[in-house]
Amino acid sequence: MVKVLLVSFFNDEAYGVRAIHSNLEENGIDAYMLFFKLIDSYRERSKGESNKDRFTADDLDNATTREVDLLVSHIKQNKYDVVGFSLVSQHFTLYKRIYSKLKNISDLSIVIGGWQASLNPNDCIGYADFLCIGEGEDPMFELVRKLGNKEPVENIDNFWVNTKIHGAGSCKEAAAIDNHVTKNSVRPLPRDLSSFPGPLFDHKYSYVVEDNIIKNYDPYFENTRYGTFIGRGCPYKCTYCSNSYMANEVYPRQWTKVRHRSITHLQKELLTVKERLKNVKNINFYDEVFTPKIEWIKEFFSWYKDVIDIPFYVFFYPGTCDDEKARVLADNGLAGTWLGVQSGSERVRKEVFKRSTRNEVIFKQARIFHKYGISVRYDFIFDNPFETFEESLESIYMILELPQPLSLNMFSLKYFPNTEITDMAINAGFVSAVDLDDNQEKDHETYMIRQDKGSLDDRFIGYLVFYISNILTNAIITQHQKEGIFKLIDDYKKSKDIEIIKNIVKPYLSKSNGGLSRKPEPTYCLIV
Repeated sequence: MVKVLLVSFFNDEAYGVRAIHSNLEENGIDAYMLFFKLIDSYRERSKGESNKDRFTADDLDNATTREVDLLVSHIKQNKYDVVGFSLVSQHFTLYKRIYSKLKNISDLSIVIGGWQASLNPNDCIGYADFLCIGEGEDPMFELVRKLGNKEPVENIDNFWVNTKIHGAGSCKEAAAIDNHVTKNSVRPLPRDLSSFPGPLFDHKYSYVVEDNIIKNYDPYFENTRYGTFIGRGCPYKCTYCSNSYMANEVYPRQWTKVRHRSITHLQKELLTVKERLKNVKNINFYDEVFTPKIEWIKEFFSWYKDVIDIPFYVFFYPGTCDDEKARVLADNGLAGTWLGVQSGSERVRKEVFKRSTRNEVIFKQARIFHKYGISVRYDFIFDNPFETFEESLESIYMILELPQPLSLNMFSLKYFPNTEITDMAINAGFVSAVDLDDNQEKDHETYMIRQDKGSLDDRFIGYLVFYISNILTNAIITQHQKEGIFKLIDDYKKSKDIEIIKNIVKPYLSKSNGGLSRKPEPTYCLIV
């Protein structure tokens, strides 16, 4: 029998890994999961530490040599036949460290899946036997089954096969892309998501590498948060999002058609969560956009309130939640939502991001949430070269007008592989393809204020955003503070003197970084 290990980096929820694992187990495959470093446990340990109170981008590369060796030793000692790594772009550097110690193990098939494999396969194929493109439940089962039966595996849909490596029977050297790769087509998306089993929660299936030790347990038993999905796919093609590539290139005419699970299938999963994961205090529905119709919402969430009764969170696109939906959701336990605004400028949203929602729709949506006491975290993208100074200020003005309390996610515009915004930035001369190749694995921080680079206006916006994010610690900006911000803007426009804002934000800035910067807020990198 083939023995399989699935590895997740910095993500103990890892729904994709858990979904593939449970599908393999249900089909008789001996499968295990290994969670390499834990963001949640890191946060818990660091609470109260004045110099380390949040997980930052720097920590994505902080695996010790011993932790890497523990993973490699575990693979060798347990004699796995297949090891699958779920990667986003931020993890690729770390993965290559691990791969350098795995590539000479004979009779080991290495698979890369996740967003990195789908978005950037040409960079990945030299570091694996197989790349899984797109959704992986059925492809992975077919691959493992055929490996176990010693059947040919070069022509399995959804896989790129490194024939140079695979043909040698071990992971020895990187392949020559043009001559040694079989690129198979992608099978249609599975329409019936309810045909797949829900995740398994059992210590016997799971290992954790953390703090220079390896333990045999499932970290979900310690988590206060549980993450799941109502459906898959996204109806939108925002230029900065990896979904644009999935919709245009990987799954044309399929990805934008959201596939929902049946109510009974989701109920079964959450009943297991309620029974098994006693520490869970909130449930996040991580759908790209929350899209179920009102009838589905009423039926499922009335049951949810009666049986599960745990506060939950969802993602909304502006204008997709009317008064009735908000009322029903709030009545049944909706504690909060994320709302992707991205820019206060209608031009930027429409022409740059392909998000055509008008400002009046955003404010109407915000008022509906406020009416029913639903907390909102608004996403805004700053540090955007396609946006003028005045358009950046439009975002500031919108933030100050939104109903309070509120919280913010403020991001720099990121250029992830093969997204439309990346092509636009290259064509406009804002970045080069070479620079992106050099920096894609390192640039995984949330919004960093631009005090020491960019134009004077860029630096001013950076300081101002930083200031606003800090005075919002209580989710409230007072009228006095608003008036102060408006005056700062007016004074800066008149004088173009960066010292005006520098003096305001000095109390908030980190002395360890020369008084010029701070660590970014943690981010959940779903779009990579």
